[in-house]
Amino acid sequence: MGGKEDDQNAFYGATTDKGRRETQQDEQLVVENLFEGHPRASLFAVFDGHGTDGAKVSAFVKRTFPRILRESKALLTGSSKEAATALKSAFATVNELIKENQAIDAYMSGTTATLLIFFEEDRRVLVANLGDSRIIMGRREGDETVPVQITTNLSISSTESDHTCANAEEVDRVVKSGGRVDQMQTDEGGDGPLRIYKGTLPYPGLVVTRSLGDTCAERLGVLCEPEVIDRELSKKDRFFVLASDGLWDGLDLDQVVHVVQKYDSPVKASEVLNRKALKSLDAKCIDDNVTNIVVHTA
Repeated sequence: MGGKEDDQNAFYGATTDKGRRETQQDEQLVVENLFEGHPRASLFAVFDGHGTDGAKVSAFVKRTFPRILRESKALLTGSSKEAATALKSAFATVNELIKENQAIDAYMSGTTATLLIFFEEDRRVLVANLGDSRIIMGRREGDETVPVQITTNLSISSTESDHTCANAEEVDRVVKSGGRVDQMQTDEGGDGPLRIYKGTLPYPGLVVTRSLGDTCAERLGVLCEPEVIDRELSKKDRFFVLASDGLWDGLDLDQVVHVVQKYDSPVKASEVLNRKALKSLDAKCIDDNVTNIVVHTA
C-alpha cells in the first residue's frame, strides 16, 4: 500500500506546496518499511525549515532520520519508556549531525520536526514532535468524526500548546535561560508573533521554542528535545494528519477532519487540504509553505 495516485489501496497521501514563498523549506518523509523484518512499520514525518539555510536543514534531517531510527532496537522491542528515550536520543543525534555538517550554517537556521511511526499490526503509534507543526487524529464518535490533537497538551488551546512563544510554559524556560521574548519592533511598534531575542540584540527572532539546528538559540532555552507520545489505537481512531504550520494557519481542526472524512482516498484528501489551506492563507494575507500527510489507520 502507498500514496500513489493510481494505487486504489493507498493508506496515505502526501502533498507539499511552496505557496507564495520564494523558496520551499518544507520537507515530507514517508518510509513504508522502516525496520528490516518488520514490514508493517511505517515512518511519516514533516519538517518545516526556517532561516537562510532552513531548506538545507530540513532536507538534511529528512535524509538522516531513517538511518538513525533504524539503529534503535528499543523502538521495536523496548518498553514505552525505552522507546521514548530512544526517540529523544535520535533527535539529539540528528541535532549534533546538523552542527557538524560544514555545508549548513545552522547558527540562525533550523527546522521543526513532527514524526509518527505507525505499527500497523499492533495498532500502535509512536509520535515525536517539536516546534509548531502538528499531528491530529480523526476519531469516530457516534455519527461524527472529531479531531483529537496528538502532539500537544489538550488542556489548553491549540495555538497556546505548540512549542512557540504563545506557550507560557515554554516561554518561562526561555526567559529563565536569558532569552528576551517580544514582538518584532517597527516604527509603529510591536508587530507579529512573539519571538525570542538575545538580550537587546535584534536576533535570532525565533518564533518556535524547540527546533533542530538554531545553535544561536540553544543558550536561550530553545530545545532539540521532542515531546513523545506512545499510543495504542482503538477501532474509533480512523486517520492521522501531519502538517506544517501553513496548514494549521489556514484551516482549523474541524475543517481538516471534515475534508479527510469526505474522501475515501487519502491521496485526494491530502491534495484538497493543501489547496484549501493555500486559498485561506491568501485570504488572510499569509505567505507560507504548506505540507501535509494523511494516514488512514482503518
